[in-house]
Amino acid sequence: MTENDKYPELREYLRGQNYSDVEINHILAEVQDYEAETQVDSIMDSIDSGHLDIQALIDEALKKLAD
Repeated sequence: MTENDKYPELREYLRGQNYSDVEINHILAEVQDYEAETQVDSIMDSIDSGHLDIQALIDEALKKLAD
């Protein structure tokens, strides 16, 4: 999925609000940055709460690397 079609519903909503393509692209870039930060925060919260076993994740990643 390309950056331009990641948020089609939001893009259409913004078009309906009469934002220019330049403005829409800038808004969507901000949304994408926010989404990335939220995902990192969520992962860190999961580690902190014990819902995500980071060592198991590391071990699995390294096992796949070795295969």
